[in-house]
Amino acid sequence: MRLANGHRAHLGTKLEDYVLSVTHREGRHRARMFESVLGVTASSADVLRRALLDAAAASDEAEARGDTGFGKMYVWRVPLGTAKGSGGRLPQARDLLYRVSVETEILMHALVALLGDVHARHFETGRSLRLRRGQIGTVVMTYDGTVVEVEFAGKDGRAYAILPVPASKLMILRDTPDYAVA
Repeated sequence: MRLANGHRAHLGTKLEDYVLSVTHREGRHRARMFESVLGVTASSADVLRRALLDAAAASDEAEARGDTGFGKMYVWRVPLGTAKGSGGRLPQARDLLYRVSVETEILMHALVALLGDVHARHFETGRSLRLRRGQIGTVVMTYDGTVVEVEFAGKDGRAYAILPVPASKLMILRDTPDYAVA
């Protein structure tokens, strides 16, 4: 199956802090495997990160494995070619990383930021506004999962714009870290 919203997958700092860390109590064993088999180390984590995120966005081989309590878990095999590796496929991702987070939907009251500029009208005056990339708002209504209603407010808490925005044009903002699921 293809991951819903796979293009929104994120790994946080799990590669550097765990999977490729030679000092992490549990991750150091994976780090040695990645270095010896593929030549991937913490300093070249971007090679692995790009392969995993590309697979999350485009692979049709994802297999749902339930909910961890922190999010839905998927596994799949990831093709990865490196100077040292033969371009073979990595073992199932659950054996190596345990979890790649994918937000399958934006929930009510989620704090979001625009991924690009949007034209809007002031909520009270009707005056034309340009909401800029990075502008922060709060989801006040969800529709079919592809579009959400977002309220943008000033520091005084008064709304200046409320408009429907495609979920693909938003980034969910987080104030707590993802914890490694071992």
